[in-house]
Amino acid sequence: MSYLRLFYRLNIFIVLLILFLLISLSIDLTVRNQHKKRRLFLKNAGIFRDITCRIYKINVLIDNTLIHKLDKNYLILSNHLSYLDIIALMYNNKNVFVSTTEVRDSFLIGKLAQYGGSVFIDRKNKNGIKEEIEMIKDLLHNGFNVVIFPEGTTSNGECVLPFKSSFLELAFLVDTLIVPCCIKYTKVNDEPVNEKNRDLLYYYGDMEFFSHFFTFLKNVKSVFIEVKFLKPEDPKNFKDRKELSKYIHSKIEKCYKS
Repeated sequence: MSYLRLFYRLNIFIVLLILFLLISLSIDLTVRNQHKKRRLFLKNAGIFRDITCRIYKINVLIDNTLIHKLDKNYLILSNHLSYLDIIALMYNNKNVFVSTTEVRDSFLIGKLAQYGGSVFIDRKNKNGIKEEIEMIKDLLHNGFNVVIFPEGTTSNGECVLPFKSSFLELAFLVDTLIVPCCIKYTKVNDEPVNEKNRDLLYYYGDMEFFSHFFTFLKNVKSVFIEVKFLKPEDPKNFKDRKELSKYIHSKIEKCYKS
């Protein structure tokens, strides 16, 4: 039965993938204005995100009561557990993800990230930091929120990994509010997520993407994800990025373990 499920769900995914890429390609080829193109990318990705969630029973509960009245755009800092985090945080058409050039250059994944509206930074090129800061400023000033995973990688869910404080430097340089965000996976196949079943969802370490994804399609019947946005913080209230990084990490970790 699980292999029949895999065949059925994989075929649906391939159809959705082809449609998504074709529509995205048409946007890419016909729209010249970069901000308009990104908005259309995000809108298209949001449509396919909603379809995907319904078909694969990915249930996302969003708690944004502390930020829904913010009248300007902001920097979202979130813990990171899985590629499903992207789906969880694509609940509107404004959140732009910051990824790396390594992801951009990856087979298929890079194109999906690009057509999902992501921007890319080269962590090895220190000379490009000024351009990257201006890019993020430009996004914030043109109606987008910017999402960063400051752990720099995914974890196995046991804890929130230490943040790379260099990511927090952006908050000082772009002069915007930081919104901490906590992602929790609460149920898989109607059972609480635990050490025995967490690897069906969490993608970390040396796991191979396509192998993990096929396992997900084969074995996961439903997922419940909670996304909680915490009180916004102004970087100006902290003396440096390390203090800010430690504080934001503690807030997210406390929420994650609660």
